[in-house]
Amino acid sequence: MITAFLTPGTTAFAALCLAGYILLANGLAYTAFAVDKSRATNAQGRIPERSLLILATLGGWLGAKIAQHRLRHKTRKQPFGLLLNLSVLVLPGLVATALVLQSDLTWDKISTYVTSHAQGLFATSATPEAPALPRRFGPGSDADAP
Repeated sequence: MITAFLTPGTTAFAALCLAGYILLANGLAYTAFAVDKSRATNAQGRIPERSLLILATLGGWLGAKIAQHRLRHKTRKQPFGLLLNLSVLVLPGLVATALVLQSDLTWDKISTYVTSHAQGLFATSATPEAPALPRRFGPGSDADAP
């Protein structure tokens, strides 16, 4: 049973590695925020904001946000707060981009798909138009108009 989780190449192994990575990244981010808060309190050398943001971007966003609120560290500092909030979008964006780039999806396939569906949306009906009624001649018809 345990060997199924430890066999490389299985989904369980990939999930276990991902869970380990996320725990490690969040632990590192929380620790970095705690160390920076301690150094700020003791007027020592600080951890650069860029390093804190990189740790958050590489998967430690939740640990960084928990540390930010629990330790009351860098809560009023702007634009750091905005950048920290936006950093959560970077890693999923990079993963999605990598998945699209490694797939067989190309611009030719995308344009063909979009074009064919657009033509289907704007195509006229395939039913022939009703035949025109014969013109009427005589009193009250359009033919009498000057």
